[in-house]
Amino acid sequence: MIAFLDGVLVSDGTDAVVQVGGGIGLDVQLSARSADQLPAVGESVRLWTHLAVREDNWALYGFMSLEERTMFRLLISVSGVGPKVALGMLSKASAADLTRWLQTGDEKSLATLPGIGKKSAARLVVELGSRMGDMPLVESVDGPTTGPGSAAEAVAVLTAMGMPPAQAERALARARQETPSVTENVEHWVRAALRVI
Repeated sequence: MIAFLDGVLVSDGTDAVVQVGGGIGLDVQLSARSADQLPAVGESVRLWTHLAVREDNWALYGFMSLEERTMFRLLISVSGVGPKVALGMLSKASAADLTRWLQTGDEKSLATLPGIGKKSAARLVVELGSRMGDMPLVESVDGPTTGPGSAAEAVAVLTAMGMPPAQAERALARARQETPSVTENVEHWVRAALRVI
């Protein structure tokens, strides 16, 4: 699994191209929200990624935040919600909005999103509503989510150790709640997260 990529933005928009090491350019599909947050072409960028593999197609989806990627993965776990629909939802609503709507069972708001009708909105609430309470997202903790010493780096360390990204995010959020000062040092934060699993 490709957890993230660092590179130089070659072209922007929802179908961006990022040049990584070895002169390779990766085509990355983004939500409109993430596309709006991209730096200028020619500048460095880090994208959190999800690789979708099918028999006839490999697609790399990119996100400017771990929160958005976590929500994307939750959405595509629901029957009838594929990557394109999930990106469309995240283009129109933030991950925080979606979390709130799923927690409160707001099917009306969900049904206003592209590709989601009344039946799909009801299915999303049934399948994901109860999971929102125990799915703290990394951006719910204080501090930067990119750059050295950030939540993003802590998640990268845990995933490199073989921990699923969603579990890593939950553990980090829990460690942050128990000991707020632990986030000042990535190594200490990772150790604290491992202790609360």
